[in-house]
Amino acid sequence: MEEDEVIKVVVAYLKKKGMTATELAFQAEQSRNSSSSASKTDPDIAKQILSFSESENGPTRYQDGYSKLRSWTYSSLDLYKHELLRVLYPVFIHCFMDLVAKGYSQEARTFFNSFREDHELLHLRDLQKLEGVLCPSHLEEMEFAHSLRQSKVNIKICQYSYELLLQYLHKTQSITMLGIINEHINFQVSPGQPSSISDDADAVILVGSSQDTAKQINEKEIHWGLLEDSIEDRLEKAGGLMSDSEKIEGEKEVELDENKVIH
Repeated sequence: MEEDEVIKVVVAYLKKKGMTATELAFQAEQSRNSSSSASKTDPDIAKQILSFSESENGPTRYQDGYSKLRSWTYSSLDLYKHELLRVLYPVFIHCFMDLVAKGYSQEARTFFNSFREDHELLHLRDLQKLEGVLCPSHLEEMEFAHSLRQSKVNIKICQYSYELLLQYLHKTQSITMLGIINEHINFQVSPGQPSSISDDADAVILVGSSQDTAKQINEKEIHWGLLEDSIEDRLEKAGGLMSDSEKIEGEKEVELDENKVIH
């Protein structure tokens, strides 16, 4: 490959990444050196640049990016790990759906099967639905998949966990993972210590997981965090807080009402 072709490859790559200032500086430097006979370019450099550019656009970036994020998360300090683990599921499903959307059906299936076991405990029903997504048209035809692509998740996370995640993404230049997180996750950052690991049991609700929420595809965001008590839970807790005398009075009132109905 000639030097001019190498320069074009580099400039095209920089343009694609939005590095306008860097691109201009690079062009200026090459213009100054173009008349020098000592200026030589190793063809291997061009091959490396092309290879790197192709890998950033190809399906492997999802597999590699998620695998590294997963490894980093599982190796994090136990105090923050359970909060950081909340990020993995939405990233996983959007990596899979992005691969399908780009026409990488086989790579999407390989990716899905490689990591699905991590999420089966909490999301088995959702994963069984996503198994049916085999081509780009399914992402539009299947209401559940469509709702996921059009919605976001809310993740509750403490300030330090959030900063750890950002540091990892920027330090490793995980552009693909950062893009997915920016597009599909809303972080609800709170000061102080991370939430208790016991709060993770009911930490996830996805739009489309039930018939009611599936009807509200564009009206409701996905919530990923601590859930409010259901009405049944509140009543049960309220009952638990009643004194014995209050319970007896309540039972008497019920008996009186029943007697009235009988007579």
